[in-house]
Amino acid sequence: MALSFRAKLKDGKKLHVVSDGNWQCGSEAPDGWQNVDFNASAWAKPAVVGKMGDGPWGAVMPQDVEDAGVRHDMTKDYQVASGFKLERLYRVPGNQGSWVAMTVDGKGNLLCSDQYGKIYQVSVPADESAPTTAEALDIPIQGAHGLLWHDDVLWVTVNEGSDESGIWRVPAKNDGKYGKPELMRVFPGRGEHGPHGMTPSPDGKSIYVTAGNFTNLAEMESSLVSKNWAEDQLLPRRPDARGHAHDRMAPGGWIARFTTDGKNFQLFSSGFRNAYDIAFNDQGDLFTYDSDMEWDLGMPWYRPTRICHVVPGAEFGWRNGTGPWPPYYEDSMSPLVEIGPGSPTGMVSGAGAKFPAKYQRAIYALDWTFATMYAIHLTPDGGGYKAVREEFISGSGLPLTDAVIGKDGTMYFLTGGRRTDSSLWRVSYT
Repeated sequence: MALSFRAKLKDGKKLHVVSDGNWQCGSEAPDGWQNVDFNASAWAKPAVVGKMGDGPWGAVMPQDVEDAGVRHDMTKDYQVASGFKLERLYRVPGNQGSWVAMTVDGKGNLLCSDQYGKIYQVSVPADESAPTTAEALDIPIQGAHGLLWHDDVLWVTVNEGSDESGIWRVPAKNDGKYGKPELMRVFPGRGEHGPHGMTPSPDGKSIYVTAGNFTNLAEMESSLVSKNWAEDQLLPRRPDARGHAHDRMAPGGWIARFTTDGKNFQLFSSGFRNAYDIAFNDQGDLFTYDSDMEWDLGMPWYRPTRICHVVPGAEFGWRNGTGPWPPYYEDSMSPLVEIGPGSPTGMVSGAGAKFPAKYQRAIYALDWTFATMYAIHLTPDGGGYKAVREEFISGSGLPLTDAVIGKDGTMYFLTGGRRTDSSLWRVSYT
């Protein structure tokens, strides 16, 4: 058992009781054992098997609300690229959920979404001694996997809530509140392989969105991808032996774009397994970080997590079961970098960050399982790029979910997801 109890007494003092080795316990419940004056001297001390947070149990209790917004320099606690500082700004209380997506509004506030619940506005004061605060927004939609603030509109990719899965438009009002959400396009898919992240085009005239392979292709007004995809295979194919994705077929995961009025959806690229997020680099080229099928590790058809340069109309060759195309197929775009096993989540460009030029030009890719943020350094190579990965931030206890560059030029990122303890972090160059 484990217990943590906090209370504020009438005299203003704070009480915090936790289960520990000083407790006493018995196998029977004699009369009066609940009374304050009960003599428990004959009871034994409990066996302490670990501290809260130790494996394999992990932190089974929600994080405390108290001191949630107190900042801590965590640079020495994790592996951080030389010259950078890592701070934890906010520990998300259990009643605010586990955060998986974020964006920056027009006033510089961070907007963050609980994977299964509400959207929160987070304020990070310039005063280092002032606490970070978060409050729930009065927006009646939940379960967002993607948030994007663009031209005074909050775009929301609803995925795991009770509302219809798809792209929602939430207009902002002058008083800081929001108008009625409007469903712009239904995306037939839910869950962690459903619709995910969004990013604006470099010219700001359109919005790009990515969806995993459990999302049926939404209604599209046009397509840059040839629609002759099929499931024919030169070698006989076997579905997954455990039944995963047994009914998911081509085109697999896909990326689309639409105009900022929420219309004119166009299929941009396909053949992904479960690319969670997308980002443009400083040259206006689009990139994503696609997932692997970890159960296939060691098999000839296994494809590691991969950084992909997403060109218009590209096919990346995910197929059902043992059928994914190898990277040397002529009709499949090859990855720039194969990372290895992992769980890709957020992606962000370093453009606009107050970082050294090398890191401003980089694309940042987040891995949830192995708690690593990669800086992907790109070098032009003909019509494409060569890429080198660098472990930018890593360390145990960093289930990374999303990242943005704030208006102050620092990077903010989230940890959480799947109801795990969640926090807001900041990376700055010193």
